[in-house]
Amino acid sequence: MAWHNRTKIVATLGPASNSDTMVTELVQAGVDVFRINCAHMDHAGIAATVARVRRIAAKLDRAVGILADLQGPKIRVGRLHNAEPIYLKRGAEVVIDVTPDVVGHSNGGGAVVIGTGYRGLADDVRAGERILLDDGNLELKVLSVEPPRIRTRVVYGGMLHQFKGINLPGSAVSASCLSPKDLADLRCALANEVDFVALSFVRAADDVVALRKHIEKHGGDVLVIAKIERPEAVKNLASILAEADGLMVARGDMGVEMGAEAVPPVQKRIIAMANEARKPVITATQMLESMVLNPRPTRAEASDVANAIYDGTSAVMLSAETASGKHPVRSVRTMEKIIRTAERSVYAEMVDRRRRAGDRKANVTTATVRAAAFAAYEAEAKLLVVYTETGTTARMLASERPPTHIVAFTPSLRALQRMALEWGIVPRKIKPGRTSHDLTVDGDRILRREGRVKVGDRIVQIAGTVRQTGLTNSMCIREM
Repeated sequence: MAWHNRTKIVATLGPASNSDTMVTELVQAGVDVFRINCAHMDHAGIAATVARVRRIAAKLDRAVGILADLQGPKIRVGRLHNAEPIYLKRGAEVVIDVTPDVVGHSNGGGAVVIGTGYRGLADDVRAGERILLDDGNLELKVLSVEPPRIRTRVVYGGMLHQFKGINLPGSAVSASCLSPKDLADLRCALANEVDFVALSFVRAADDVVALRKHIEKHGGDVLVIAKIERPEAVKNLASILAEADGLMVARGDMGVEMGAEAVPPVQKRIIAMANEARKPVITATQMLESMVLNPRPTRAEASDVANAIYDGTSAVMLSAETASGKHPVRSVRTMEKIIRTAERSVYAEMVDRRRRAGDRKANVTTATVRAAAFAAYEAEAKLLVVYTETGTTARMLASERPPTHIVAFTPSLRALQRMALEWGIVPRKIKPGRTSHDLTVDGDRILRREGRVKVGDRIVQIAGTVRQTGLTNSMCIREM
């Protein structure tokens, strides 16, 4: 039996990959969760994509999650005259006008006017602050703010194309995390029963709370992934983590907002805090960026992915590599190989670290899970088998990062799909049983059918002795 890697792979669907054939190949290559970028897909496309993934996952008998990534308040340059790019010369003055429908232009004498769809820009920036354009490739310094116009001077110039992004490092952006488009996309995602919703440009825990209220209003049942990309989010990380179900290290805008040099230590901190809180964390953006065009990654990219795995990330994410790149399936296979190689060298260290982490507050389920992880290690068990209603026990076990493979059985389709993102868990659907014995018989049958165990193999089993959600109080060592 070929075991799946512990670190999960999230892949973005787009023009290069959103077909039955490609989704099938991507799942077979190792994708655990598909990301739908709501910024680039309409509601009909979202519905069709969810239906496609669900159908193919069922056909392949794989637990595959779906993540809807809300666009958030992305600030962009407006239209330019004749859609032609404008050259911003170092030292030249650029006026940003927030008046609706302003078309950017240059008078040829060096003066440049550009517009933006974000009307609050004049309220958010102050003289002396920086404005970055096109992912930080161009930089402006604010000279004065005279609403609706902002006078700036070019610090680092170059060609500016229409609709490029605007970042405001050091400025307090007043725009809500949830735009009218985001709320419409959220309703569509909930109607199509996705498993996760990612909230962009989170600044504080209140942003996550606001999203939850909208989800509850529409009767949704999804897990909220808070994307950490703003300096304010890093400052408020603990409170955000307390409200969210998981985190994403969104390194693209983070690098622009905070500087590339700040990303590695912040990434390590986010992963460590998420692991301590027993919540999944996705490391994202430019992981295998060169494979958008090339058939192989750079050595630096391979090291980047491996280091995220050494730090304990739950999942790594591919964006343009699978959405619009030339080699979607090859990118996933390459990612899978890097994960497999890195995990081989890190298991012993993970076990030692978790065995030393004995300062967390314990309860019955925590004690059972830790005992099972340790017992499996000491008894050289072939498997850790978990029977769970909601996936919580399996998630707690995964947070111990045991070297023993984990199979989690659940009667809940929702829990099955959510566990697709959790480190090290092989989720399997099981029929609801009247007693724990019924569940065990069904689970043993599936394990034998899939070739995961044979007669004489030792397993450690975790379950509850009573049918009560949240009470896991039984651990036993069995021989098949």
